[in-house]
Amino acid sequence: MKRQTACAVLALVAAGAGASGAYAQTTPAPTADSDRNVSVATASEPTSQTGEIVVTGSRISRRDYTSSSPIATVSSDYIAKSASPTLESSLNQLPQITSSASSSTNTQARGGQASLDLRGLGQQRTLILVDGRRVQPSASDGSVDLNTIPADLVQSVEIITGGASAVYGSDAVTGVVNLKLRQDVTGVELSAKTGVTERGDGSTYDLNLLAGGKFANGRGSALLSIGYSRRDIAPFTNRDYLRGQVLTASNPRTLLNVSAANLPSQAAVDSIFSAYGYAPGTVSRSLQLSFNRDGTLYSPTNIVNYRDGADPATVNYNGAQYYAVSETYVAQTPLTRYNVFGRVNYDFSDNIKLFVEGFYTNYNVTTGGAFANAGSTSSSVPITIPVTNPFIPADLRTYLLSRPNPTAPLTATRFTTEAGPRHERNDYDVFQLTTGLSGRFSGTDIDWSIVGSYGQTHQLQTETGYPSILAINQLLAAPDGGASLCSGGYNIFGLQPVSAACSAFISRTERNVTRLSQTNVEANVTGTLFSLPAGALKFAAGADYRQNDYSFDPDSQITTGQIANFLPIFASSGTTKAAEAYAELLIPVIKNGPLIKEFNLDASYRYSHYNTVGGISTYTVDADWIVIDGLRFRGGYSRATRAPSAGELFGATSFGQASIGAPGVLGSGDPCDVRGAYRAAGAANADQVRALCLAQGVPASLIDTFQNTNPRTPFQSGGNTALQPETADTYSAGVVLSPKFSSPLLEHLSLSVDYYNIKITKAIGQISSTVALSQCFSTVANPGLSNASSYCQLLQRNPGDGQLSLILNPQFNLANYSTSGIDAQLDWRLNLADVGGPGSSYFAISSVATYLDTFKIQNFAGAPTLDYAGTIGNTQIDLFADAHPRWKATSTATLGVGDVSASLRWRYIGKMANAANVGTNGTAPDVSAVSYFDLSLNFDVSHRFQLGLGATNIFDKKPPVVNTSIVGNLATDAYTYDVLGRRFYASIKAKF
Repeated sequence: MKRQTACAVLALVAAGAGASGAYAQTTPAPTADSDRNVSVATASEPTSQTGEIVVTGSRISRRDYTSSSPIATVSSDYIAKSASPTLESSLNQLPQITSSASSSTNTQARGGQASLDLRGLGQQRTLILVDGRRVQPSASDGSVDLNTIPADLVQSVEIITGGASAVYGSDAVTGVVNLKLRQDVTGVELSAKTGVTERGDGSTYDLNLLAGGKFANGRGSALLSIGYSRRDIAPFTNRDYLRGQVLTASNPRTLLNVSAANLPSQAAVDSIFSAYGYAPGTVSRSLQLSFNRDGTLYSPTNIVNYRDGADPATVNYNGAQYYAVSETYVAQTPLTRYNVFGRVNYDFSDNIKLFVEGFYTNYNVTTGGAFANAGSTSSSVPITIPVTNPFIPADLRTYLLSRPNPTAPLTATRFTTEAGPRHERNDYDVFQLTTGLSGRFSGTDIDWSIVGSYGQTHQLQTETGYPSILAINQLLAAPDGGASLCSGGYNIFGLQPVSAACSAFISRTERNVTRLSQTNVEANVTGTLFSLPAGALKFAAGADYRQNDYSFDPDSQITTGQIANFLPIFASSGTTKAAEAYAELLIPVIKNGPLIKEFNLDASYRYSHYNTVGGISTYTVDADWIVIDGLRFRGGYSRATRAPSAGELFGATSFGQASIGAPGVLGSGDPCDVRGAYRAAGAANADQVRALCLAQGVPASLIDTFQNTNPRTPFQSGGNTALQPETADTYSAGVVLSPKFSSPLLEHLSLSVDYYNIKITKAIGQISSTVALSQCFSTVANPGLSNASSYCQLLQRNPGDGQLSLILNPQFNLANYSTSGIDAQLDWRLNLADVGGPGSSYFAISSVATYLDTFKIQNFAGAPTLDYAGTIGNTQIDLFADAHPRWKATSTATLGVGDVSASLRWRYIGKMANAANVGTNGTAPDVSAVSYFDLSLNFDVSHRFQLGLGATNIFDKKPPVVNTSIVGNLATDAYTYDVLGRRFYASIKAKF
């Protein structure tokens, strides 16, 4: 019913587009105004009836299109010079945006969605708008998936960083990204784009049709856009710098779990390994053991008696054996997308106008991972093997009989390969219908508008490659090893072949459904109240109502805990409602005074009432001071708020696995591991750490030989209905220089420098697993190393072997997040004819850079404030945005001669320290700075045809090493750095 409704609406919208003309032509672009902070090229903008324009960050239209808040504008040309058909690949390169979930995201944590994260403070705090209006969210935290919006339809992108809640409501805490779509199109436009990596994989395809025109003697206009995009897989195994990483102790050979209360005798272990030719004591009875293909035992901890060296995914690392999970990863996740967008405008009269627009996007993204890890000691139903199992090898039987309780079943951990690699396919259906009336009160310059929208997101997650723990245990418990249940039975001791019947017996397919809907109605009036000596006092006022509904229905097999790697997850749902009213004034204070050509104030206030948290007030005051032509100062203060989203309030309890790293430097690995710096001989607090480990549950019999055997530790997260709104105080101050020099070398030069400072209190967030672990054992955050510390209370250990069984990641109102820094932007253009060059030629440089001064996190009141500016690796705020370099810049140089232009783009990411060192006095090494260069060529073959060619990462720069240990980690950061390597693209556009 949902899809039929969406298609019916779009059919009505598209009907008007059939009256299009014969030739597509967009409105000519105006000359760039440096006061706008235009970073690339300026695209045309819709105007009101008076020729004024609404600037992002304000509801009041103005003629000069200037802003008292820092705004960066990205043109469609910038987006087009990318090998990817998805928006996030282009926008994540901007310095104001911290790279987050994208096409290289392997984890299933975000369902293949692509988001934007301004300032690295979380995608849920970045409000995405389309033509100044809210978009149907794609996630329970209210964030928008950019996969739903075709890049070819976007004409320009305006980015304002800093609180804008008073103007747009909740979610605009760190800023707004406003996607401005193409408007007046006449005729038909066809475009195609394809790309491929140098390694022959990761192909991309993007096909779009755009048609539009006038009808009803010019009183109406229509636009229809239809698009298809595809993004193919790019395996890690095709890149030598990505192979053999994300090492885990679990492997398909089966690992025997160790129980401190029922250890085998050392004599039995010595006798087994003596028969293999090893001296007594070579293998400790407390170590995990695994199996060779012939059923003999070996020790992966110190690689004793391993006989099958040809296994490609098995890696010997630092004297121990691991399984390389990255062999199943991809550098580009596959995506297929279909989209339709339509808009109809109709003028009933000069004062009353109607518009109806809608979009429908269907797309699927497939993420993958290693084989299912069945039998983890943290699982509620581990693999259990009775001693009567007929497949138990002779040496293992000797091992088992030497235990104090020889008849006790054994438990094991293994990657279950028989069900195949894990895959999660996410199928999305997203639509939104928006309609509105606008006009002008007769005899005034006061405009009014009423707009309503309704949208839905339907997400179907299909999980494959996850076996049933119950089915596995049923086979293992059978007296004949399962032969009566499936042909040949189920032998898990070594890499033994399993029949197709047994594979089908344990394999399961699970389906989870998430539904989101958003209803939004708003009414606005804007215009001039009266005139003051310095100019017109303008205003905007309005009210809106918004409702967001969320529901999650997991598969019954997951709910009942039957599936490997899925502890039980339960259904959840909830609704948030908000009623709001706002007012904004643009106050001209001084005009044509001494050293003050203009001084204006822009003040706004919004009151919001939520059904969940009650009333919230937000407000903003911005100042704009034009000293003389070409010199402008601006700045302001904003109080922004964000009410907890439906997902944060009502989200289902869920489980995942996080890497805690390998034992080594402070801040990495399990501090209780005897191989790490916390417990090294002579360590300053080794005795206190030992005592804390005992207090947490590491058995006394294992404490002095304890080693972490599972570097990917389970964590638990979920909603919290007791959450309160978070508030943000944002300050900005800047200067814009656009001197009008008579010299052709300096005639088109502009520079802006802006300082920003954002502090979020009662920040809604989680304590990540690595932060909980490192701060529990930090003498800075926990001076007495007491187990009563708030951080330590988030850790749970298995009492039998002391392994970390669970780290709690609940939603909290934390103390505060804060960040500050400086944005700078330079734009310069030289018409070469003015200096003796050929006519119709130019050279231009555009550069946007940011300097990050602070990036601070205080988790609990009274806890130390930790500054992560200039570091990489802290994932507390955003799991996929852990890089906070001091310097980041994107610069483009363009040379145009006649109908040909060439651009060279330089992307710079500064060096960073390891976040594990923050608050721990750790010594993990720094990460070096990285520069990427992209080249593009564009040809205007005729006024009807355009051709583009380009290469991204033209020097095939390899990603830098971020993690010194690849146990549980990638060596690099796939979200921050380019992991695809050099790639090429070609595009063509035809207008008829």
